[in-house]
Amino acid sequence: MTLTILGVLVLLLLAISIGGISSFYHQVKEERAVLFSSNTSFPEKISENDLVALPELMRNYLIKTKIVGKPKYCNVTFSQKGKIRSNPEKKWTSFTATQYVSSNNPGFIWKAKVLPMLIRDKYLNQKGEVLISLLGLKNVAQFTSFEVDQSSLGRYFGELIWFPIGFMDPDITWEAVNHKTIKGVISKGDISLTGYFYFNDKGMIQSFKTKRYRDLTLENFIAKVGEYKDYSGLLIPNKMIAIWDLSEGKLEYFNANIVDYKIEEINY
Repeated sequence: MTLTILGVLVLLLLAISIGGISSFYHQVKEERAVLFSSNTSFPEKISENDLVALPELMRNYLIKTKIVGKPKYCNVTFSQKGKIRSNPEKKWTSFTATQYVSSNNPGFIWKAKVLPMLIRDKYLNQKGEVLISLLGLKNVAQFTSFEVDQSSLGRYFGELIWFPIGFMDPDITWEAVNHKTIKGVISKGDISLTGYFYFNDKGMIQSFKTKRYRDLTLENFIAKVGEYKDYSGLLIPNKMIAIWDLSEGKLEYFNANIVDYKIEEINY
């Protein structure tokens, strides 16, 4: 009898957990529908003429990434495997994630499993939000504020290296600093953020630097990328490492590899 009761309890807990996870993913699915929604009435492909006004270094980079001929307004979905930690004293924790990005509604949604936690990070409609849930059953933390908006915009800007079509956003202005550095300023709503993109000898972006809020403190942020590979006809890095450059030293806290990548052209 005891074993029977125990079995029933295990099944009940399993059913509750599955229900919680399903609810969490349903919420993400609804947010994805908003991100991927379209108010564009006609298809348009990127041409080299669209790149003429850009600094030469950025123009050549975008040509090399093979965005010419790709749709200006599209969505991408890609999955990741990686590891994450919150501070140097913490052990690395493995995660799997799916990220959604759009050039029609500039923003992203990142859903990750860091069991038993589910995480959703997003920048949508010029607002950022981080949600951490225990198997979808209970929200452990939910962060929304001006600082989160700014930090999420900074993440979006740097991770356009994984979605170079997004660099065509008219809300970004570009300026050449030197033969290996481009300064970009992205403005969304009441937030403007400056980032620096550093290029290697082959003319490909190798790192990105900006200032982002870490909690309530504006800190130096660095993103470094790995080897460039072809994903769905785009040449993008196969990995990215995120680093906080703090006064007490550098904290590498995010290390992710691309597993698969899909461009979804908007249907008209």
